[in-house]
Amino acid sequence: MTTLLKIGLTLAISFGAATSALAATPVYSSDGCVINHSADGPVTGGSQCANADLSGDHLAQSDFDGANLTNADLSSADVQGSTFNGATITGANFTGARIVSAEFTGAGILPATLDVTASTAAGAPATFTPTVPTGLTMTGCSIAGDAVASGAVFPLGQSGVVCSFASSRPNEFATALVLVTVSSLQTSAPPVPVFAAAPTTAPPVAAATQGLSPATATLLVGGAGLVVLLGVVGLIIRGARGRSRH
Repeated sequence: MTTLLKIGLTLAISFGAATSALAATPVYSSDGCVINHSADGPVTGGSQCANADLSGDHLAQSDFDGANLTNADLSSADVQGSTFNGATITGANFTGARIVSAEFTGAGILPATLDVTASTAAGAPATFTPTVPTGLTMTGCSIAGDAVASGAVFPLGQSGVVCSFASSRPNEFATALVLVTVSSLQTSAPPVPVFAAAPTTAPPVAAATQGLSPATATLLVGGAGLVVLLGVVGLIIRGARGRSRH
């Protein structure tokens, strides 16, 4: 029973490894240029396909994220539904390529993010000039379906701009997203109150409640003694006068 269990586990592990290897089979691999299917994610470190000849290859739904496609030839290639986020495509040739639904955000055609500062609450103009590779042309940009051109005034906050690109194939478009953030030049300061009550302080404590200082007490005791002494002297004088009259 133990031997059968071991054999079963070995077969299961082997089958799983084979299935995993099959799932990770790249869509293209030649001369160090390895390209994965979108379902498998990008090649670790990005596909290194500079100067690669990919012309006419079927590369639909491929993951080119972070790839180096400098001077790569993708003319007449099928890259529909593929992603090129963060890829380097300087000098690449997309003439006649099938690019429908491809995503070029952050691939150097347009900046993925664009930050501008507004001097007024009306917003600020944002300029985005495309650097389009050979074989592609920009057909326009929009926000929620409304056309917007480079240099238009954007409101404070964030706006997502979707720009479309076409190759020589009719009715096929790729896209790139630009996130425009407009911030205000004015800095927020603590609000100034319209009315502020005068600061309140505790009233001074009456001298009587504070007790007498030693000097004051000595003076008062001395004064009381003097009054008593004068009173006694007065009584003696009045008594002497009374006896002299008799």
